[in-house]
Amino acid sequence: MYDVLIYGGTLVDGTGAPGFTGDLGIRDGVICAVGKLKGESARLCINAEGLTVAPGFIDAHAHSDTAFLEDPTSASKLYQGVCTEISGNCGDSPFHCEGEKGGICSSPSFAAFVDAFKAGGYRMGVNQALLVGHGTLRRAVLGDADRAPDKEEMQKMQSLLDRELASGAWGLSLGLEYAPGCFANQQELNALGEVVSRHKGIVTCHMRSEGLKIDQAIEELCEIGRASGAHVHISHLKLDNRRVHGQAARVWEKIEGQKGLGVNVTCDMYPYTASRTGLTIRCPRWSLDGGSAALLERLRGPRRQEIIDGIRSHYYDAISAETCLFCGDGGLWPEILGCTLRKAAEELLHTQDYAAAAATVLERTRAQATCIFFVMNEADMLYFLSRETCIGSDGYALPGEPKRLDEQPHPRSFGAVAEFFRLARERKLCTLEQAVRRVTSLPAGVFGLDGRGVLRPGNVADVTVFDPAKIAPRAAYLAPQRLAVGVQHVLIAGRPALRDGQQTEERAGKMLVKKGH
Repeated sequence: MYDVLIYGGTLVDGTGAPGFTGDLGIRDGVICAVGKLKGESARLCINAEGLTVAPGFIDAHAHSDTAFLEDPTSASKLYQGVCTEISGNCGDSPFHCEGEKGGICSSPSFAAFVDAFKAGGYRMGVNQALLVGHGTLRRAVLGDADRAPDKEEMQKMQSLLDRELASGAWGLSLGLEYAPGCFANQQELNALGEVVSRHKGIVTCHMRSEGLKIDQAIEELCEIGRASGAHVHISHLKLDNRRVHGQAARVWEKIEGQKGLGVNVTCDMYPYTASRTGLTIRCPRWSLDGGSAALLERLRGPRRQEIIDGIRSHYYDAISAETCLFCGDGGLWPEILGCTLRKAAEELLHTQDYAAAAATVLERTRAQATCIFFVMNEADMLYFLSRETCIGSDGYALPGEPKRLDEQPHPRSFGAVAEFFRLARERKLCTLEQAVRRVTSLPAGVFGLDGRGVLRPGNVADVTVFDPAKIAPRAAYLAPQRLAVGVQHVLIAGRPALRDGQQTEERAGKMLVKKGH
């Protein structure tokens, strides 16, 4: 007898092979049989007739590191069929790499974080595979200083990274557009890449530029791969400056050219034309030396105008100020939420100096303002989506019911994977089988998630059952907390997390540890 029998569905196994009608038998959290299982019995039988049965979806780029502390449901991801997220991205991980052991939020290492999760009785709806944040690593050794590490400091960073990867962390994430990651030079990045390569991990990268200097940014990342042999990965591939819009094919050719030179480089992306991050990303790099406190001090001092002049390269007129929508204020200035920078400047601050207004927002929110930036071109996005990219939300695992949050999320948290399937279906970007592959076996292979991503006997029974004609997001920019539709059943390690389109009481997610550690 099986624990679970899913019968009568179209099995799309995750490899890209054509789907076929069949059944799936699960026992002890593992797939036991795939094929015709008529006459077999099970404790739980799920009728999948008219539906697609696929491996549990993998969100290749997320920031759900400690989302379980606020809400353990992970509903925003589960209703899209996501079973596993790759977190600890963009240079920031939820463990400090140094320091005294305290609560889970002050864990000094990956191993301590995983142990604290288990010992604390925490639960979450989906699995997490965590990367080591380069910014977190750098801050543990150099603080927020804008300088290169000396020999001893570099060895310390390498030693800490070696420890984390030996404990089962999945790789190193770079956030080269953020402080303190932006202060790193090529030598530092190559040296850390050597450690990752030894552990057969991955170096993911929010590149130093996703716009005017994207060619140099790709070269910088791929140089890590050339110098160290590490697998390198472009996070949330995009073209975020109007002066490079229309160049997606050229940029993709450049990436493919690096593969031809022997660099193991892969990518992920989300299917939206707006990004979301902190407003500090618009500040000149030098102003971030020392972190947010130093930035705020400079804004109050004689160099304020220099910072404003740096911001002005982004927000120089009313049209450019319309592309910035405030979605978070750190709980300090709620009037700006839902306002564009133009509206905040003109109606709240009574000025048309949009760069100066942005500086004021930074001051009043203690540099905690977050924004949705409408900076991409749809044609570029669709071109990249039609290529060999994993799908990553760049979002969070959030609760499904409306509740007050400190900020309004980007709709990608509730809709990125579902939107990819909608676009693949309506724009004919790829076949259903290829769409499934790009959220299952492709990311599983990229990140080394052995035993996941394919419907195969012996693999973990993470399974998503969905209607390929109906899967779609409902979240919108001004109404982002709407659950996706079209996913009927989700099993995590054989346990039903979603049944008949409704979340169960199961919270079966785990902190995944890389095999061999």
